[in-house]
Amino acid sequence: MNIGWIGVGNIGLPMARHVVQAGHKLTINDLLEDNAQPLLDMGATWADSPQKAAESNDIIIMSLPMPDDVKKVCFGDNGLINGLIPGNIVIDMSTNSLEMVRQLEGQFKKDGIEFLDAPVSGGVEGANSRDLVVLVGGSQIPFRQIESILELIGKNVNFCGPIGAGTICKLSHQLLAMGLLQIGAEILTLGVKAGVDLGILADSISKGVMGKVPPLGRFYQDVFTGNLEGSETSFFLGLAAKDIKLANEMARQMEVPLILGNAVEEILKETMNRGWQKKNFPAIVKIQEEKTGIELRTNNSD
Repeated sequence: MNIGWIGVGNIGLPMARHVVQAGHKLTINDLLEDNAQPLLDMGATWADSPQKAAESNDIIIMSLPMPDDVKKVCFGDNGLINGLIPGNIVIDMSTNSLEMVRQLEGQFKKDGIEFLDAPVSGGVEGANSRDLVVLVGGSQIPFRQIESILELIGKNVNFCGPIGAGTICKLSHQLLAMGLLQIGAEILTLGVKAGVDLGILADSISKGVMGKVPPLGRFYQDVFTGNLEGSETSFFLGLAAKDIKLANEMARQMEVPLILGNAVEEILKETMNRGWQKKNFPAIVKIQEEKTGIELRTNNSD
């Protein structure tokens, strides 16, 4: 199948690699051609613009960092819309805003183009190993047409419902992830300050009713071991801040109150003001650590 692919960053590149390895023909566009070199070496073709990436391709896949990037790629100068024809399928695998996704679907629909939102969860490591969940929203007919492509990208492909449903699921997941880290930091710093050893406290909570499903997984993996500085495979705090902002915007549109969600957004704003955009996302706990004077590190974290 002929596929146009836009965005080959830390997650986009390994996802695209799986598709090329399966024998599909990719036309790549990115801000930097060097980012696409591993794919070009595998036989992919370079395109100088989103429009060129769309021309003569059946499917166009985007993996971009911000909602404004998606809109610009779709409808800006030399945008996708100029290279598409009726019947094409556009898949947005970015973590986008619900409002933007619905706007894009409406605009593409006017030209007979199918649009699906399909954000992923699993991070860079998941993208490399295909251990991703792909959360798809849109019409079932185009979804069935491209399902086999998505299965090359992630082992778990979930059709979530109408357009925007994939985005709703992804933003809900992100809010849960950051909320758990924040509430985890609150309860652990409280317990330690009250006089319980951190290792015993975490073990005790983990063996309780709520702890049997490991909500402290990220604490064991990253916080307790001090893995808070960002690396090439990190999910950065800057992206987490964007996702939580989008989740809260969605909640306001739905008139759903999110007390902790808004609090987490405010904490993330503080991390951004401190210049922590490129830290590993569990570094959100450092704000709580500073306020309590408790550092959540343990020598027996494994």
